[in-house]
Amino acid sequence: MSINRRRLSLNLATGLLMETINKISPLLILHHAQKYLGLSGFGWAQYGLALLETLQPFVAYGYTNYAIAEIAREGGILQRCSQLFSSIAVLKTMHALLLILLCLIESSWQLSGLSVSEHIGLLVLILGSTALDAMWFVLVKRKLAIFTALGGLLRLGSLGLMMVLVNEPADKKLFVVLILLPNALMALASGLYAWRQLKWDSPQHLLQVFWGATPFALIAIMLIVYDRFDVLLVKQWFGLEMAGAYAGPARVVQSLIMFTGSIVMAFYAEIVQAQDRESLFKHSSLSLWCLMALATPMVFGAPFVETDAMQLLFTHQMTATHGIFPILCLGIFGNVFIIVFGLQLLQLKAQPWKMIQALVPGLILGPLLAYSLRASLHVHAAAWGVVAGKLLAAVLIVWQARPLIGQFPWSSLSRTWVAGCGMALILKLGNWNGLLQNLLLGALVYLTALIILNRSQVWQIIQHPLIARFWRKNGL
Repeated sequence: MSINRRRLSLNLATGLLMETINKISPLLILHHAQKYLGLSGFGWAQYGLALLETLQPFVAYGYTNYAIAEIAREGGILQRCSQLFSSIAVLKTMHALLLILLCLIESSWQLSGLSVSEHIGLLVLILGSTALDAMWFVLVKRKLAIFTALGGLLRLGSLGLMMVLVNEPADKKLFVVLILLPNALMALASGLYAWRQLKWDSPQHLLQVFWGATPFALIAIMLIVYDRFDVLLVKQWFGLEMAGAYAGPARVVQSLIMFTGSIVMAFYAEIVQAQDRESLFKHSSLSLWCLMALATPMVFGAPFVETDAMQLLFTHQMTATHGIFPILCLGIFGNVFIIVFGLQLLQLKAQPWKMIQALVPGLILGPLLAYSLRASLHVHAAAWGVVAGKLLAAVLIVWQARPLIGQFPWSSLSRTWVAGCGMALILKLGNWNGLLQNLLLGALVYLTALIILNRSQVWQIIQHPLIARFWRKNGL
């Protein structure tokens, strides 16, 4: 199966444009929130978000990936989509109601300073919207670009409200609501879209769907824990103020990781249709190259911009958290391998248990390593635990996925890493001061090296019909 470059390029371009907006706005939000909430209030908000985001997969429960795998297996029959939609909607509603009840009973899942009604409101906002989400149908219908654009507009709206309404530590509850609101509205929009397109069918085989989604749910839960356990540990070990200081760079890195989401979603619809080994290798190789082209400058450039970037973004800092940002950035490489060889290969090709087997050792290693190092490395121990866990999982996942593609696409890796090494060397020798200077010099060196080392990929982009039409229109 050949790669549909036109559709893939549209999804990539739209995704990257809106994800740029989506990721700039959270940086502005983080700056504004820490400035006006203070370290303690910001730490409270980030701890609460980490708790709520850890609960979310227990409602989503892997139904999205289960539905995509089922539709791919059965050829995208609309009747099957209707059956899945009704069954999944009922199951997720049951999950949400049960989880809300358990959270109200179990005090450890309750945030200090919130009334019972406020607890219920937050839980309904994040868990109720997750129950309504039908993004799997958006992917099946290939309407990703439209929903990505909608998400960008909602996040800009959230940013505007944040700037106006969050002005003092007492506004920390409102801050949490405004952070959660865009995703909740996106979930609602996807649910309404599916409701209008599909016929409500009598929910069938609920137990079968539940068990079928269970391995996908375990993957989603473990991946959330990978990116959240460090903030939870820092809060427990060192208090809310240190958690607030640590959460700043940690959230920036999570935002950088999520920047790759536009590429991931663009490749999902294509890889679902690919069946033979050659097609899977081509899609995986291109996906790895795209993700690494974005991730490499982030990781190699992090040590050179950390001080200036953190001072620009956050008004409240602690010297104890210096170095957290470049350490956590190393974990981005682990995320790339987990995405390409885990989420895009093992999971979509109905081999989720192999991915689970690879994720478990890393999830055990991370917290244990953090605990063993906390006396000597203090808050940095949590960051090293996250990185070690992700890298171990990445290696094991690549090993498990190797039979699907036959060989590892080394060229997609080496051609981006060589460009990253060249950028880091120039930045080190140049020893420039200032964030803007380092960003401009790093970007110039990296892009030049990337183009030289990846001429075939650049030529494919130049040959895209939209770009070719632009050259002809302007007589170039």
